[in-house]
Amino acid sequence: MDRRSFGEVCRVRSVCWGTMMVEYLTPHTTRTLARAGYDWLWLDGEHGHHSYESMQAVIRTADDVGIIALVRVAQTDYSLIARALDMGADGVIVPRVETPEQVREIIDCAKYPPVGRRGFGIRPSVYGDWSISMRDRIEDQNNNRFLFIQLESRNAVNNIEDMLEEADGQLDGVFMGPADLLMDLGRPDEFDHPDLDRATRYVCEVCEQFGIASGSLAVNIEQARQWLECGCNLIPYGFDDAFLSESAAAARNTLRSLE
Repeated sequence: MDRRSFGEVCRVRSVCWGTMMVEYLTPHTTRTLARAGYDWLWLDGEHGHHSYESMQAVIRTADDVGIIALVRVAQTDYSLIARALDMGADGVIVPRVETPEQVREIIDCAKYPPVGRRGFGIRPSVYGDWSISMRDRIEDQNNNRFLFIQLESRNAVNNIEDMLEEADGQLDGVFMGPADLLMDLGRPDEFDHPDLDRATRYVCEVCEQFGIASGSLAVNIEQARQWLECGCNLIPYGFDDAFLSESAAAARNTLRSLE
């Protein structure tokens, strides 16, 4: 999937399946997930432990094989957001966002003037041609790279409308953080709790009103169905370590039946 198609997915809120890379950020894993048919990758820079070099190698490989690469940074921080985009990421996801002030700061970090305050640092390796003008690069980065926030608390859910008003069209979507939201609600592990369902449906409805995407991580088919029914359209399904662990365990259990 190219950026133009992914942007259309966000605008019209059509269902689009991605997956998360947490442990094994390698070009080979990137190619494997692209061949498996996923349209986009969630590269986890919050809970994963990767060097900038390994993250950049995955981003460049994703571009080569035609799969969208979104980087979840660890926090609202200029050096993390701008650096991910300078590496050539198709977009960033910023976690633990709760206020309109944070949204304004994120936009300032991610967008070049006059929209934001990001410093210019694009290299030819990102574009493959040094002759591209500064003006064209700014326009491409401001208009063709994606910006998402993640909501992980009751306060964040309650402030979603104010945050999207502050964004003024500069956000492409909102992801829920269901595990952290459940902890904030005092309901860990209760993914079927009605409060989580109501919060997710509400956020999806608001995102639909603003014409942007909404999504939530699914670790099994039941959760994927749950988020679809709530109105999510961008759903990252599973993650690299779980795919490997579950497949290996299933095969070993089958082998035990032969003993």
